[in-house]
Amino acid sequence: MKHEKRHTIIILILLWRFFSELYILFKKPKRVTKKKYLLYAFLFACTFSYGQQFTNYSTKNGLPSNHIYKIAQDEKGFLWIATDKGLVKYNGNDMRIFTTKDGLATNDVWEVFTTPNGKLWYLSKSSKLGFIENDSVYAFESELKGEIFNPIYSSQVGNKMFLTSSNTFHVLKNEKWKLLMKYRLGDSIAANSFIDHPTISSFKTTELLDSVFVQDKNNKTIKSYGFKDVLNRIHKRGQITDSLFYWVNDKQYSLLNLNTLEIHNRNFKDELALEQSKHVRINIVNSKIQISGNGFVGVLDENFHIKNTYYIPEHLKAHFALIDKTGSIWISTFTDGVYHLPIEKQNIKYCLTGEKVNSIGKVNDNIIAHVFNKGFYKFNKSKNEFSPFIDEEEYLFNATYIEELDTEFYMSKRHIKTVKNKVILDLDVQDPVYFMNDKARQLVYYNDYLFGHFSVGINKINPEKFSIENEYLQSGINELLIFNDRFLVATSSGLKEFKDEMISSIQFDNKEFNQSILSITKISDTEILLNTDGFGTYITDLKTIKQLPKSEFLIVNNAYLENNTIWLATESGVLKYAKTNDTFVFQVLIDKDNGLPSNSVNNMLVYEEKLMIGTNNGVAIIPKNQKHTSQLLDVYFEEALFNNQPITTRNSVFQYEDNSSINFKISNIDYSERQKNLSYNYKLEPIHKDWTQTTTNNLNFNDLQPENYTLFIEAQGFTNQVSFTIQPLWWQKFWFKASMVLLAIIIIVLISRHFVKRSQFQKHQKIFEDKRLSELQLKALRSQMNPHFVFNSLSAIQYYIGENNFETSELYLVKFSKLIRQFFELSKENEISLATEVSLLQNYLEIEKLRFKEKLNFVVHVDPNLDTKHTKIPTMLLQPIVENAVNHGVFNKMDNGLVTLNFIYMNEHTFKVEIMDDGVGFVNINNRQSEDVKSSNVLHDRLHFLNYSEKWKIDYKTEELNPNSVDKGNKSVFIITKKQK
Repeated sequence: MKHEKRHTIIILILLWRFFSELYILFKKPKRVTKKKYLLYAFLFACTFSYGQQFTNYSTKNGLPSNHIYKIAQDEKGFLWIATDKGLVKYNGNDMRIFTTKDGLATNDVWEVFTTPNGKLWYLSKSSKLGFIENDSVYAFESELKGEIFNPIYSSQVGNKMFLTSSNTFHVLKNEKWKLLMKYRLGDSIAANSFIDHPTISSFKTTELLDSVFVQDKNNKTIKSYGFKDVLNRIHKRGQITDSLFYWVNDKQYSLLNLNTLEIHNRNFKDELALEQSKHVRINIVNSKIQISGNGFVGVLDENFHIKNTYYIPEHLKAHFALIDKTGSIWISTFTDGVYHLPIEKQNIKYCLTGEKVNSIGKVNDNIIAHVFNKGFYKFNKSKNEFSPFIDEEEYLFNATYIEELDTEFYMSKRHIKTVKNKVILDLDVQDPVYFMNDKARQLVYYNDYLFGHFSVGINKINPEKFSIENEYLQSGINELLIFNDRFLVATSSGLKEFKDEMISSIQFDNKEFNQSILSITKISDTEILLNTDGFGTYITDLKTIKQLPKSEFLIVNNAYLENNTIWLATESGVLKYAKTNDTFVFQVLIDKDNGLPSNSVNNMLVYEEKLMIGTNNGVAIIPKNQKHTSQLLDVYFEEALFNNQPITTRNSVFQYEDNSSINFKISNIDYSERQKNLSYNYKLEPIHKDWTQTTTNNLNFNDLQPENYTLFIEAQGFTNQVSFTIQPLWWQKFWFKASMVLLAIIIIVLISRHFVKRSQFQKHQKIFEDKRLSELQLKALRSQMNPHFVFNSLSAIQYYIGENNFETSELYLVKFSKLIRQFFELSKENEISLATEVSLLQNYLEIEKLRFKEKLNFVVHVDPNLDTKHTKIPTMLLQPIVENAVNHGVFNKMDNGLVTLNFIYMNEHTFKVEIMDDGVGFVNINNRQSEDVKSSNVLHDRLHFLNYSEKWKIDYKTEELNPNSVDKGNKSVFIITKKQK
């Protein structure tokens, strides 16, 4: 029943496998062809022949041809590549090609030399030869008209170039190649080399080419050497310094010290363990003597032995190589262009190149690589390479060593093979239905049993019979781990534990965790790493869990612990973490830029201070503490233009022009394989005081004024600058500007004095007249308002007398007389205290109360915060509004009316007055009694002059008290501020 249940669960998953295996079963030939094994052997051999990962530059990358003669590097760091279709200048970013269009006599340039003065000398079989300087080509003819040069033995000494052919010597003088000497092929001795030296003039040799005779300035022989089998073979020769001359052929090389006349003879068999090497050349490169030929490049030490040798893989078919300023190697070929190998990759060994290595790890002290569709490979420590161990053409699951059984297990799609005492056994594990291993993809030993996970669960296996005792269903299992006697299960839905014959999820105290776990790595007795599919790596003690910094959203296939260092194998390369203060801190990322053949890293381990990294493109063995060497050599101005005129050291002064444009194109020499936009700083003095950072290669400055300018650029310690001057026009020069400024000052002073005097007079006159006018108008307004009030009061008294109410009229008359006396006393004042104003208004309202009786009620409220004794108010300011409220508001109302006065404190110098009545409102008043509100118009005029006097700031507004009622009432608001002097 158990097997039926399992088959029911997995039948959909494995249905396609069933039909494919049936096809293989009936169609697969019984014999294993020799061709297939020969193919495997060939592929295996190739995995080691490819060596380092080279970067190839060909016509696809901009080269004019893949036929490369030689590569040279000049003082600044530019690479010069000589091809049969032109000369290339390369800075790591762009290739500048020089051809006959630029001035070359021929595109077939097969030799180049760089000199300390910045010139690049180009040589070929031609009637014109010369150099390139500042991207300009210079070509010169021989002093002998029509002579064709064939300078196959040319020498460069310092800044001098000597064209040396089979029988002539030339040196450049007065823009002509001057003939120095010719070989004299006589009966016994012929001159064969010109020497640039204070005491030695040349070498001579016999016609048998078996001896060399050193000649002094008087053409006397001062030393001779036997040169058997050196000169009679195809060889190169030449002077490389002021004191060294060399000869080299395919088997040996010799160097002669011209000062001591000591000769050093070396052969390639002793130096390189090579019988011979073609195309060998010796050059001065970056102040060192380099030697290069088919299959190698190296440097000569002080005793002229070859050191720092790099052996070039044979399949590259290289004939020349150069070690540049950073230690990187550039290789010339006749068919495939140029190959580049950075210095970091020179210390890296690549194995199983082109193969997908699913995993790499230690199995019983052996390093085993899982090679997809090839099998398990064992690392041979003595040969430092991998060799086939267990062949498997199917998918590989796992390899592990069970210490309790002293047995190695190698599990694949169809097999489980064991290794014990060097004996390999193939266990019978194939399912009779599906012909596959669904018993164990990984094995762990727990409680005297083997446990192996399969497609939909875990099998409990008898270790003696290797038979299934029980099975526990759980889909998506990726790895099993026994940790502190706990059985942990990594699944696609989080971390689980096998306990008491059950599989259950592990819950963490601080967060919910259900990410897909690809692998588990023990990092201490209390902590493990959970490596997830797209969510990075987590550290847990099985109680709490936290993210490993800088690993967020990474696909982490596996991890490796070495002391206090964690290495993560991810789809983005290898991440290194170091433990600091009990915390793992990210340190560095190792990827293709550091020499990995692929960023898809499946697993890794540390072996003898090296990282052994399994990727989708083979295994890379990298020094553990390898440091990245910057390939940046310089930043420079590729182009500098002032209004399209080039700015150079000879042409740096320009006349000012309106709307001028100054443009700079900045470039760099950087041979990094994975280049990014270089970030650099710049500043234009004297305009800029601080540096500005940018990544753009173009800088533009518009309409710069006459000045001496210097533009500085800086990046990673490299600096450069360009200076230029913008000269002023005659009207921009100092003397003209000074004269104009002085004249302008004089004119401005004179005009200013005139207008200031005139303005002051007019201002004083206006102030005087305005003040006088304001005072007169205020007095007129006060005199205009007083009779109005008297008239209204006398009308009230007349009313009472007419009514024969003598008692009331007498009382009214007494109050009126007191009010009139008080009014006349204050009418001569421009301002009174608020207390006096309130008293006047209360007296007035009491008189009106006598006239209107119960029809008029009033309320006066004074804010206790107001200092009424010291607060001032313009005389008789409020009385007209109160009068209107009584006579035109309440008087016209059918019912009783109420007048309310509120005096409200706002601040030390400001208060508000509200005058409210519930009368008929201004609308009804204007309709019926427009003639009786004349005092309100007078009020507006008075307010205007009060504000104009600059003593008061009075805001006044009116509004309906009850807009929705028939008797709309009125509300007048004053905000009165006494201005301070």
